[in-house]
Amino acid sequence: MKLQNYICILALAASLAACQTSKDYTAEVLNNAEEMIKTGKERNAYDFLSSHVLSSTTYGDRARAIYDKNPTFKAKYPEFLRNEIAEAKNPPRLVRLRSIVSQSSSRGLISPAQEQDLLTLSEQAAVDGNRTGNIPFDYSDEISAFPGLATPEAQSVIFRRSLEKIATASYPGTANIKGVFGRAASAGPKSQEASMVLAALPGMKLSATEIREYVAPAFPDHARKMLAERSATVRLLIEPEDRLLYEDLAAKVRAISSNLTLVTGSEQPAVTVTVKKLQWEERREPERTQPVVYSQSDVNLLAAVMLMPKNASYLYDVTTGGVEVAYAFEIKANGKGMQPYDHLLRDKTNRTWRSCSNARIQNVFGGVQRADFVANDHMAQTCNGGGTPVSADRLRDSVLDDVMRSIKRIPVIERIASIR
Repeated sequence: MKLQNYICILALAASLAACQTSKDYTAEVLNNAEEMIKTGKERNAYDFLSSHVLSSTTYGDRARAIYDKNPTFKAKYPEFLRNEIAEAKNPPRLVRLRSIVSQSSSRGLISPAQEQDLLTLSEQAAVDGNRTGNIPFDYSDEISAFPGLATPEAQSVIFRRSLEKIATASYPGTANIKGVFGRAASAGPKSQEASMVLAALPGMKLSATEIREYVAPAFPDHARKMLAERSATVRLLIEPEDRLLYEDLAAKVRAISSNLTLVTGSEQPAVTVTVKKLQWEERREPERTQPVVYSQSDVNLLAAVMLMPKNASYLYDVTTGGVEVAYAFEIKANGKGMQPYDHLLRDKTNRTWRSCSNARIQNVFGGVQRADFVANDHMAQTCNGGGTPVSADRLRDSVLDDVMRSIKRIPVIERIASIR
């Protein structure tokens, strides 16, 4: 317990030191900003102060005090905001600056007239940047923050840019997909927007869920065709018949993709997969317990001095065990229009475990007392994890994962698995 208290004290001291270091750093930043103002480097000071002056913290109050007592800096503050708006290169930054302008006004850092001027500037920056592509807005951005982007011209640019992302990016974002297909649906099937989307549709990497939610309302016939191309039916057969093995493998097949459907009965599947168990042999390694002994000089110095009698020994028991499974499965598959698939899976897997117990201290006279601390790094490494005995049942799921990897290599299933 004494050692634990000592460790806790050390941890607390380290934590307090870290907190103090953080506080000292922020205070130093504010001090530096004040010095920069005095030496005419107001823009540099702004870069330091701007992240604090709008906050409602002690440092925010300090930053605000620096702002208030330096009228020259105060007068230039709106110009610094103007420069940041002019330098913005992406939509999120421009949206953030619009929020900063509003907060600056509500806290009295700028006047209402200056706020309106800066908001107008950010509005124009958004419209111009969207048109030229210097600030490229798409449907994933906060377009509603800028009313000027609601015009037909701006919306057309945003639509085309978002459509290009869907057609070229692996993960274009749900907002872009929703926005593009929503606009195509509202424009109608004979619109230019619909024609552009249909032309790009074959190259889009859309998931089945995205097709159902966003493509189907705009283009139902195309959505049905796409879903058919992205799905397959599978019949799973187990030899010899094994209900538990079937249920476990069936769950793993379904997990490959939501576009794979297991069928039974007379329905003709796209592919029939037959799994035949050829070998399953289990071998258990007998449990064995051995003592480990450390002399006092082997124990961590602090613990040895505080918690052990002179010349005492530290002892504990290590129990080990393990289990191994050798297995073999034949995986075959056939279906219309596909080459027969035949794979022999043969391997072995094992798990070992190790646990430590009965940690104790034995003095030179043979007396024994319980030890409530870890003796040294060697003990920590020896006793770290793996302390639960392993059964063959726990290895079974690992083996079935191996079987599933073989099933997943069947061409029809591999193709479906590659589609989101």
